[in-house]
Amino acid sequence: MQAFQDYYPENVAHCYGCGRLNEHGHQIKTYWEGDETVTRFQPRPEHTAIPGFVYGGLLASLIDCHGTSTAAAAMYRAENRSMDSLPAFRFVTGSLQVSYLKPTPLGPVFKSAAG
Repeated sequence: MQAFQDYYPENVAHCYGCGRLNEHGHQIKTYWEGDETVTRFQPRPEHTAIPGFVYGGLLASLIDCHGTSTAAAAMYRAENRSMDSLPAFRFVTGSLQVSYLKPTPLGPVFKSAAG
């Protein structure tokens, strides 16, 4: 199964968070799991804020890219179109607020889901 981001046309596949053409980026991948979309990401040591914990900007980036890819996939699904059909749907985040409740440990795989 291909990730939503793998269908992005080359001219919009450079995002630091999810662009497959950005070799230095996170290159997150989002998939359908039933009626829910899921992104999993393994933080690396360079994502450290303080020893043992992930920096908050990473979390915001994952939420941002998961949300925009989910919006595109939902639009394709609503129109009963394959994700490689034209015109391509792409979305951007107009606003993002993240309330951090506690530090996020470095190590476990993150799972972001929407449905």
